[in-house]
Formats: sequence, C-alpha cells, structure tokens
Amino acid sequence: MRPRTVALLTLTAALMCPLPSSGQGQVPTKPGSAPTPVAEEATAYHVGRGDVLKVVSYQHDEISGQFPVDEDGNITFPLLDKVHVAGLTTTEIASKLVAALEKDYYVDVQVQVDVSQYQSQAVTIVGEVQRPGTFYLKGPTTLNQLLAEVGGFKSSAGPKVELRRSEVENGASVQKVYTFTTENLAAGKDNDFLLKAGDIIAVEAKQLYFITGEVARPGQYQLEHGMTLVQAITQAGGLGKFASQSVEVHRESAGEKKILDYDLSRIRRGKDPDPQIQPSDVIIIKRRFF
Repeated sequence: MRPRTVALLTLTAALMCPLPSSGQGQVPTKPGSAPTPVAEEATAYHVGRGDVLKVVSYQHDEISGQFPVDEDGNITFPLLDKVHVAGLTTTEIASKLVAALEKDYYVDVQVQVDVSQYQSQAVTIVGEVQRPGTFYLKGPTTLNQLLAEVGGFKSSAGPKVELRRSEVENGASVQKVYTFTTENLAAGKDNDFLLKAGDIIAVEAKQLYFITGEVARPGQYQLEHGMTLVQAITQAGGLGKFASQSVEVHRESAGEKKILDYDLSRIRRGKDPDPQIQPSDVIIIKRRFF
C-alpha cells in the first residue's frame, strides 16, 4: 500500500517545492528496471466525490476538521463556504485553501490536507479470489497490488482473468476487455497495469472434465481452451491396454442430459471431426470385447 499523500503549504518560496514522500513521484516499473521519476500530478491520488478530507492548521484550530466531498465535488469549509476539490490532489487543495484564506482572513497560514476516508474510486473483483468485493483505490494501484490485498487466488482459480473497463472513444462510451493469465499474475508479471475507478475484475473458476474407463489415468482434469476429445484422452495418459475405439461423452446442457458416441479410429483417420470437450463432460472409454 502506498503512503498517503500529505500536503503542507505556505506562501513562502521554499515550501512551493515539497520533497516527495516515500514511494511517490514514481510510476510502477517492470522488475529489474529503474523507476522513472515523474511529476506528482501523474501519480498522486486525485480526490473525488465521497472522499473525506482531514484538514489541519496548527495555528488555527477553527479551520481544522473532517470535510466530506459532496456530490458536486465541494467541501464546506469554515470562512470560505463551498470549495471545489474534486479532481485535485491534496497538494493542490492545500494550495487553494491557503490562497483563499490569506486573501481575506490570515497572514502566512499553514494548512495540511490528507484523505482520511477513500470512498470515490471503487473497483470490484469477483470470482476465485480469497476476498472478493468492492475496494477503493488509495492512489496508483496495479492489478497485482489489488490481488495481494484480496489475499490472492483460490486453488479453484482457472487460467484466465478478465478486466472490464468503460472508456471514451470519439466521444462515446465503450466497454473494453483486458485479459490476463493467473499464471503470469501469480508470477508477478503484468505488474505495471494500473487500475482505474469503475474497473470490474473477474477471476474465472477452473473448468473440469472427467474421464473414466479404459484409460491410463482416470480422474478429473482441467479443461484447456479448445481442448478436443483426443487431447483429453492424451492428457489422461492415453488409452488403456483393453480399450476399444468406442467412446461415450455424457453431457448436460440446459438441464438436459445427452450421451454422445464417437469412434476414435474414424477420428484418427480424419473420417470424423475431433469434437471439442465442454466443461463437466464425462468421457467413458469402453472396454473391447474379445
């Protein structure tokens, strides 16, 4: 978790260039590469509607307190009434308050602004993670950082993670889908993909098929994308010593159970297509008769 942005400003020239706090002023980079310094504007948290700001002035208690950001993006601040803060960093908000306060009320006032409650930039993660739900971004956050926050993947997680995002193209809102693999994410790859408010992340469950009868290793197996009947048999170690070429696939679709019959010899000779296996299929390799 990144440290919270703190802004302490006066009108003196020395404090117009604050030192960066630990972890700020950098963008996420791939392992082994040097971090690239960037302006605070590019990495700092931008306040939004629903957030709560903590404002402290050590010289003037009367302007210190907790200030929620309303639906119009404003806080109601002592002496100043409505102050628009949505979309600004805490540094920018502190500067704005100082300028307004020193214009009519104080001389050389100091104001510290912090976000005490993050409630504006929600992302949702569902599916096969330890703690699915809605979470609020507290600054630049990568997909890997969110996965760490929710406890990582369950053992039932499948190979694919989808992230859905609303973006604006040519003035119109469009839905984009970004796809990742659990293998890469668990290995710390794709660790520079930054999340945005409104993102929905779905971690799919493993899709399984079952195989029994005259096969080397009967049991349940993970179904890979586009897997065919011959590939499924191969994954289970191939046919057993007494296997026939006759195969049944038991399948349930829309509440209806079906039994599909295939001839492996015809499939191998190219006479029949090699059918794709579907989740929860039960493949039965029959025993040949002598």
